[in-house]
Amino acid sequence: MKTQWKLVALTLVVCSAAQAGDFVDTRLSFVFADDNVLAKSGETTPNSPTAGFGAGNQNTLFFDNFNTKFTGFESLSNLTLYKKSPSFFEGFTAEAALSVLLLVRPAGTIDFRDNSSYVRLNWTPSGWGEREGVSFTGFPVSADRFRLGYAYKISWGGSDIFTPNAQNDGVPGARIQITRDTWYAFAGMKTGLLLNDVINEKERVYGGMAGFGIDVTPFLRIEAGGGYFQKGNVPGLQGIVAPVNSAGGSAEIVFHKGAPVGTSIDFRLYRNDPEVFEKFFAPEQYPGGLAVTVSAEGSYLTQTLASPDVFAKTQFQSAQAIALQARLKYNFMRISFLGLYRSLSFIQFNVPSLTPFKDFPAGSTLTPEAFGAIGFDWHFPALHFTPGIIGGVQLPATFKAPSTVLGGNTPPAGLTGSRTLVVRDVNQFAILPTNTSARPIVSVKLNFRLDISDYFAAIGEAYYTYDNNRTTFKDSVSGIAEPSFEKPHAVGFNAIVQARF
Repeated sequence: MKTQWKLVALTLVVCSAAQAGDFVDTRLSFVFADDNVLAKSGETTPNSPTAGFGAGNQNTLFFDNFNTKFTGFESLSNLTLYKKSPSFFEGFTAEAALSVLLLVRPAGTIDFRDNSSYVRLNWTPSGWGEREGVSFTGFPVSADRFRLGYAYKISWGGSDIFTPNAQNDGVPGARIQITRDTWYAFAGMKTGLLLNDVINEKERVYGGMAGFGIDVTPFLRIEAGGGYFQKGNVPGLQGIVAPVNSAGGSAEIVFHKGAPVGTSIDFRLYRNDPEVFEKFFAPEQYPGGLAVTVSAEGSYLTQTLASPDVFAKTQFQSAQAIALQARLKYNFMRISFLGLYRSLSFIQFNVPSLTPFKDFPAGSTLTPEAFGAIGFDWHFPALHFTPGIIGGVQLPATFKAPSTVLGGNTPPAGLTGSRTLVVRDVNQFAILPTNTSARPIVSVKLNFRLDISDYFAAIGEAYYTYDNNRTTFKDSVSGIAEPSFEKPHAVGFNAIVQARF
């Protein structure tokens, strides 16, 4: 613990002395919240204590954090030491950034993670513009921000594409990109280490990525990319080598008028760049007039997995995702729409699959996740106050096995028949009672934001959710724990005081 705080102090001292080469963006969040005021400790799964300081994933709704991996309640900082200068050779520019994510945990401990630090060499041929060139970027530790897809919720190809186990040894990578005024193209690769249980040694796995984007008109952009990744071998096949490989592609079309086309904030390589700083932390700007951004993207992935029905046989499992986003701003009014479709195999793609390294059994019933949400807010500039409302309906992804017979030769009624598994996100499951099916989830949130200064704000959220897929395990009359429905109604709130600098 003391060592971590010494590292924090040393980093801040270096940053304060670095002048032009430093960049620190920080968010401190003080939260008082209750994810469900209708429940007490021990009444729900996961547990819902009464109101208190601190908040996490339980305090978010399905339409929250569409373009970020964070909940919004964290206290964190992106610390970046950045340097850029012309080289000794005409037309070349050298650039480097040591980027570290400092994340404060609820217990007071601090996690330090590489945040896709990079070195870059850019060549601008004679006659090309200042922002054009051919660049090489190397990610020495983590290439997680070098991804495919555009909305963070359905992005793929990050460090966990080789399965989460590979992240323990780092997933470095490299990219070559050509950037012109109205188009770009890139190609790159990543490597990881995975255990081969046939030889009981770690071996290198590889992945390749490529893509392009073009501004067809000043208002219309088209982007596409694809990749291929190795995921090692299917474990536990008694000396039989069965490779697991994945591949896929993503494409997006964006219409924008009066607003720039951007990517998720978590994709950005943080550096000493006023534009990046403004987009990440500054309050929304209202220059007046009409601004519209509409985007539609889709991804199709596939991977080889072990057959659950035939020993030592592999077969393809496909995965699909679609995201729709629309944002309209007129003077001080904003309207937004989010739409999402994710197949169950897409949600579990990096695990890989629901049962790791195995496809779904023949005869399984699968339903995808789908939701739509619409939001509205209005900014009152004289009061620095922005109230809003957002609501949506979600159909969660589900899995139902061909048959379910549990509990021995003479199982009780509660352990026979079909059983539905609700998959809310990666490895987040809820088992429904026998012979029941998932139902739509409805959520509505009222919120407000009061900007007290250019870096300090008070934020309030109050929400209601109707979710008849909440279950917990209770002992039946026969003494066997069985899934039982919880109350479907939940009312929660988040009161936040947040500083951003």
